[in-house]
Amino acid sequence: MKNINNNLIEISIPKLDKQAKLDPNFVTGLVEAEGSFSITKHSDIRAKHNVTIGLRFKLTMLSNEIDLLEGLKLFFRCGFITVNKGGSVDFLVRDIKSLNEIIIPHFVNYPLRGTKYLDFLSFKDAMGLIKNKEHLTEVGIDKLIKISTSMNSIRIHEEFYAPIHAIEGNLKYIPISGDYINGFIAGDGCLSLNINKVNFGRMSLQISQHKNNKLLLYSIAKYFKSPNKVYYHDTDSLQITLSGHKLWQNIIFNHFSIYPLHGTKLVPLNKLIIIKDLMFNNNHLMQVGRSRLWKPEVKLCVINIWKN
Repeated sequence: MKNINNNLIEISIPKLDKQAKLDPNFVTGLVEAEGSFSITKHSDIRAKHNVTIGLRFKLTMLSNEIDLLEGLKLFFRCGFITVNKGGSVDFLVRDIKSLNEIIIPHFVNYPLRGTKYLDFLSFKDAMGLIKNKEHLTEVGIDKLIKISTSMNSIRIHEEFYAPIHAIEGNLKYIPISGDYINGFIAGDGCLSLNINKVNFGRMSLQISQHKNNKLLLYSIAKYFKSPNKVYYHDTDSLQITLSGHKLWQNIIFNHFSIYPLHGTKLVPLNKLIIIKDLMFNNNHLMQVGRSRLWKPEVKLCVINIWKN
């Protein structure tokens, strides 16, 4: 608790809910940001053609997101989690039955919206070959290897690619979901607060992606009614930066009040919500001549909330 102008202000941050039920669209958004679909190849002299082919669905995050990945494992009711030495943690599904009966149907029903959708389609094609036992033949192995050499970072994309279901005006168009966006934010988003002298208290939501997902980023920015907020971060990446008092008060906070955020990004969000309450009706400002400035005691409280 903090005392500001004799009023008690609650600054405790709610704990993360480790058992929170994940929305299917949130899961798809999270995978869009941090997941991958792969065809694995291993040399094996015991195999008929000296190679073993498999499929792998993986999602990698920093180790502080292990609770979120546990939630993902609970959602899919399959797979396993491994903690890596480099400070990351993986959620993996490798068994063909789970991939075929759980993972693939999920992304058919709740489709990806960026370039990763193409990798999913290739993954689905590979599953078809394996179900038909073609991976046990030399011809089938060659087909699977050919598919794998055009997936993920090797794939060459159109500059303005988007799946049909993500293009407005198309008969198969599926509107972007707020839960999907939150999954994307949980993976690739950054919630921040400026505590420097200039623009003190300015809140920002940033999302970065490879330039191949330009249309996806524009659709997220448009959802927040800020399509002009997308710009090049460097040669190969784009970034959304959503900031400004009115945008946060009228749109972004309202979005998060409807669609829950999960994972460690919930901590800075809860801090921003508390800080927003301190700014209610401009109670954080005082008149100094012709200017309205932050009250020193409120400013100090904001810094303490954000840093702790």
